[in-house]
Amino acid sequence: MQVMSPQARSGLAVRPINQVLRNTYLLMSMMLGLSAVAVWYAINSGAAPLNKWLFLAFLIGMPYLIYATRKSVAGLGLSFVYAALLGYFLGPIIGMYARINPNIPMYAFAGTAIIFGAMTATALLSKRDFSFMRGFLVVGTVVAILAIVANMFFQIALFSVIISSVVVVLASLWILYSTQQAVNGGEDNYVVLATGLFSDIWVLFMHLMNLLNFFGGD
Repeated sequence: MQVMSPQARSGLAVRPINQVLRNTYLLMSMMLGLSAVAVWYAINSGAAPLNKWLFLAFLIGMPYLIYATRKSVAGLGLSFVYAALLGYFLGPIIGMYARINPNIPMYAFAGTAIIFGAMTATALLSKRDFSFMRGFLVVGTVVAILAIVANMFFQIALFSVIISSVVVVLASLWILYSTQQAVNGGEDNYVVLATGLFSDIWVLFMHLMNLLNFFGGD
């Protein structure tokens, strides 16, 4: 029986992980591109904002549906449906911020790109294991969702800013965690990884716009 060297075993382990990362980033890029087209169409067609409760149900429920079908072609197809609909639903909101101040979406986009790049680089280059963050991130996300629902009733501007600040931190840490899960082999389904990163990017972008709008005095 041939004995494999540690270097050879390491090479076999790295190749599948690199393939997962490539597939994840490819699918995520396609989802972002499709979503951007949907945003453009929604803004130029004068689409009306979706009911906030329906939007919240869609934003939370659709990723679970994709996860349930992650090992089939349906999961891949639903990821593109999710990307297109999310872009279309968010188009009117982005258009509103652009009318208030055209710099808000641009600065939010730049901030999102910088944060995503920093978190991705940290996940790829750091030798630390960030799997310990999962419990904190899950609890923090649940609390943030409950706070968002509560503020739908109270409509307190300062509370909205606090929520957005917390969500920006959570979304950034989710990007770090999800990317390292792919690197370490904790998650090998690229549909799940791409959908998660896509959602994190959108959530980060939207809440950065809210913060920029508030601190801009509008």
